[in-house]
Amino acid sequence: MSVALRHVALSGMVTAFSLGLIWPVSATVTLFPRDERTSAHDWDPVLQGASNAQCADLAVIFARGTFDIDNLGVWVGGPFGAALLDKSYGIKTAIQGVDASDYPADLAGYIEEGGSNSCAKSVGDSVQKYVSHCPHSKVAIWGWSQGALCAHKSLGNLGKAADNVIALGVFGDPIGVWQDSVQYPQIPKGVTLLSYCEKTTPDPLCTNPTVDFPKDPLGFVNRLKAVWKEVDSAHMNEAQKKALKDMAVELPKQAMKQLGKLGKDLVEGHIRRWMLTPEHFWYGIDGKVETAAEDLVRVYEESKK
Repeated sequence: MSVALRHVALSGMVTAFSLGLIWPVSATVTLFPRDERTSAHDWDPVLQGASNAQCADLAVIFARGTFDIDNLGVWVGGPFGAALLDKSYGIKTAIQGVDASDYPADLAGYIEEGGSNSCAKSVGDSVQKYVSHCPHSKVAIWGWSQGALCAHKSLGNLGKAADNVIALGVFGDPIGVWQDSVQYPQIPKGVTLLSYCEKTTPDPLCTNPTVDFPKDPLGFVNRLKAVWKEVDSAHMNEAQKKALKDMAVELPKQAMKQLGKLGKDLVEGHIRRWMLTPEHFWYGIDGKVETAAEDLVRVYEESKK
């Protein structure tokens, strides 16, 4: 790969994010600050039919989460890409994000569709096209948050390329709070599910913690707004700090446009779908991307046997 990445480890007792109004957070975590890409276009030469395009041994496509930037994102996709390049030494690895023109990663795609349908189509089409040019490449489909739902949905859009897919990887996967409303494709035989959820300080989107949230829509949005204003940014890089400021504005603004849907979900017991709380953003700094990268390399090596 042409991108040089720096990996520095920092250990200690930290409060990476403070939930203040929900519950106090105090946990021992290992932080992995690094310089990482927030976009990746390694598949583009193959997808665009460039004459000098080279096929990867392991081709990875990643769908970012709601409100995240560029095509990989600053919170999880970028750190995961960096970790994978560190761990996959000797393996020709290509990483691709889902373009914003196909997947805006907005709240509407998550709340109205249970994960963006256009994202799922883009991933499926990209995998099919890549495999048509690179029939010997192994493919892994990854996603975080809404991107995890996109990754699940994309399994129904793979056609014969499904034979090349070795892993479905998800961080903070909200599928458990959507399966009663949305029918997601079954994971094909031969595809390994790699799923990572923050449970020490629980991520409500993939666990079922007991929390005290207002039951009226406006009060709920105001509580989320207050939570995000309390986040400790001390352990974030500059891109994440900027993204945090944008999040504090964009989350309540987009949620206000969905008050009717929020009210219905509160009545029907779907409150957890809306709990986009700070610990949902830990996956890129608490060591889980490191573990995930190691697990994917293991799955890749086993797939060659």
